Amino acid sequence: MAPATARAQAAASPEPTAVSASQRLVEVRFALSSSAAKQLSEPRLRRLLEIELGDEAVLAPAPMGPLGDHVAYVWVDLAEPSTVAIEVRVGARTVEHREIADAELTGDIAVRVIAIAAAEMVRAQMRPLRPPKKPPAPKPPSPEAIEAASRRTDALMWTPQLTAAFVPSVGATMFGPSADIGFRRFGTSAHLFASWLTGPTDFGSARWFEVGLAGEYRAWVSPSWRFAGELSASAAAVRVTDATVVGEPGNGLDTWSARAGGSVAVEWRVREPVWLTLGVGPSAVLRSFDVVTSPSGARSSFEGVFVGASLGVLFEERAPVHVKALQTSGVQP
Repeated sequence: MAPATARAQAAASPEPTAVSASQRLVEVRFALSSSAAKQLSEPRLRRLLEIELGDEAVLAPAPMGPLGDHVAYVWVDLAEPSTVAIEVRVGARTVEHREIADAELTGDIAVRVIAIAAAEMVRAQMRPLRPPKKPPAPKPPSPEAIEAASRRTDALMWTPQLTAAFVPSVGATMFGPSADIGFRRFGTSAHLFASWLTGPTDFGSARWFEVGLAGEYRAWVSPSWRFAGELSASAAAVRVTDATVVGEPGNGLDTWSARAGGSVAVEWRVREPVWLTLGVGPSAVLRSFDVVTSPSGARSSFEGVFVGASLGVLFEERAPVHVKALQTSGVQP
């Protein structure tokens, strides 16, 4: 009957339930330094620590044992004759350190205070760690931010134009084509230009071929509108008809001149990368020359103000914008 009864009881008793890792009790391994053991009662301290921990942890009988995530190490030492140092570490967490000045504590009071402090430190390290907050993914830059950044990128520009020039001192009105090619960096551009102009003057007609260098800066009103300010200087080869250049050797028809000045232009974007540009500005004739009209013998001086106006189409090829750099810097409109 005994074996049958044993088998019946085994069949009726429920199987033990496996305890998950998160439900395992923390095993506390407590140890005292030799100096602390001389002044503190280790059995009393262990008993009070066990009472303070309650059902939240179990006190190990020895300070040594296998490693694990559910093991707490408690170390009590005398940092100074009147100061107790407590160190606690649970699992792989960082060591927590606390000091208690026990100059005013004697006997069982000091032991109770140390046990309470050690239990609080163990419970604090037993709390689950909050996962670090994942930084939010950077927002993609807006089209406005990309557009604003593209204005500071390098750009290559080429502009064919129709140009007009007026020189009041000789009544000159000249027209013709011009073209320039430039490069922009950091919002400022430099470009080379050439113009071929011809038209009537008070002394007949004149032809003006010039090559020059200009620096330019643009101020944006909107993505489709902007103003351009320019400073330029150029040298020109000049030929006159029905007149003779005074003091020039050779055939008396050819000479040279130079001018320097500035201009302002308004630019409108037709579509990327095409802009329509309209500019006007004065300059000063740096090298004047005199002509004598044939056959009247009237003398005129090509000097003073040189007023230019132009209408053209600007082609602007910008370097690509680095979107990741904008996300890192947090650039937004």
